[in-house]
Amino acid sequence: MKKQIVALALASAMAATMMAGFAFAEATTEADAAVEEEYSALHDYSDYTPAKTEYNFVFIPKLVHTWYEGVKSGIDMAVEELAEQGVTVNYVWDAPADAVVTDQTAKMEANAATQPDGISVAIIDPSAETAVINEIVAAGIHFSTFDVDAPDSNREYYCGHSTNYQDGYDMAKMLADELGNEGEVAILSGSLSAQNHIDRVLGFKDYITENTNITIVDEQPDNDSVEDALAITEGYISTYPNLSAVFGCNGAAPNGACRAIKDAGKAGEILVVGMAEDQEAAGYLRDGTMFCTLKQNVPSYGYNSVYNMIMLADGNEPYTVNDDIPADFITQETVDNYTWD
Repeated sequence: MKKQIVALALASAMAATMMAGFAFAEATTEADAAVEEEYSALHDYSDYTPAKTEYNFVFIPKLVHTWYEGVKSGIDMAVEELAEQGVTVNYVWDAPADAVVTDQTAKMEANAATQPDGISVAIIDPSAETAVINEIVAAGIHFSTFDVDAPDSNREYYCGHSTNYQDGYDMAKMLADELGNEGEVAILSGSLSAQNHIDRVLGFKDYITENTNITIVDEQPDNDSVEDALAITEGYISTYPNLSAVFGCNGAAPNGACRAIKDAGKAGEILVVGMAEDQEAAGYLRDGTMFCTLKQNVPSYGYNSVYNMIMLADGNEPYTVNDDIPADFITQETVDNYTWD
């Protein structure tokens, strides 16, 4: 049944980026096998029967960002699948314009006042938002998190990729091996309050400082903004003529860095590593501007969240409380083995 669910989801919501009618059991090429692995994070909920015929949910990402469109596509997969079973899922997608904690908590409180069956939030700052989460849960509203967790809160379900320190550490090793453990590297550190950004940067810096002769020449927050990352990287290029690479710890930073590096005519000369995973990033991987990126199974965050929010709304236990989804490191050699939104 799991294969049927995933094939249906891909054929419907992801038809523009997948081969129509793709079936995992028939995967025969290397690319097909990679796609099968990529979408294995969509769990099998075929044995679960929702208790109601209609649910109302709220999703609040960190900010308006193309990266979160992948999460939304996964939500839409589940919504369409459930509709075919006679279950209606209505949802509000309420993204703050920017990753500002007060804006996000205001949206959490406003949406909680509508008494939805569940709320799921990509947390900006766990320490600052845990109290608000607990208040919403105490009011009887089921609360989940996706992408970024608030593990010390009373949230009931989390779906995302959480090995952020190790990811930064491993990416630093890949870059250091490519550079022969020499050179100068600059960092785009994302949002200063985002724990996943903090952890990735820490892992990256720890590997570089403990194992290489590479110098980290600068580090600046890009605030999850491609434009900010572009401007900062332009400054890095101007200030550090011997710059070897740039590390971007979020979905926006690597693309901004690549734009600046290509504009400066230094593609392939200054390498980029990071977390970008859209069509633009795929193009930079293909032309060698980006050396490596980490691709998360983003649609699964939305898909799995819908089903687990239904379980919670029905008064049942979720599939798992901590739904940690694996991710893959992608290089020029493997870029065409994956789908890119």
